[in-house]
Amino acid sequence: MAVAANKRSVMTLFSGPTDIYSHQVRIVLAEKGVSFEIEHVEKDNPPQDLIDLNPNQSVPTLVDRELTLWESRIIMEYLDERFPHPPLMPVYPVGAW
Repeated sequence: MAVAANKRSVMTLFSGPTDIYSHQVRIVLAEKGVSFEIEHVEKDNPPQDLIDLNPNQSVPTLVDRELTLWESRIIMEYLDERFPHPPLMPVYPVGAW
């Protein structure tokens, strides 16, 4: 899922501190060495920025410049393509199996 976002100079991750899917994305960002800001989101009280950016108001939500993504798998695939080194998936799909 993606929508246009406000221009931000630093990648921002809206993340639930105990949400496993948010944790997966934080691991990928750390493995890739990507600089980002984190916005901790309380499940019962999402910030207005998240409400404006993501109609589902779900975490994780990643904002990269004018792009907003949600759903952890989509975010992780995007990060692996945008920051190819180190790769998280094998170059040849057969190598994964």
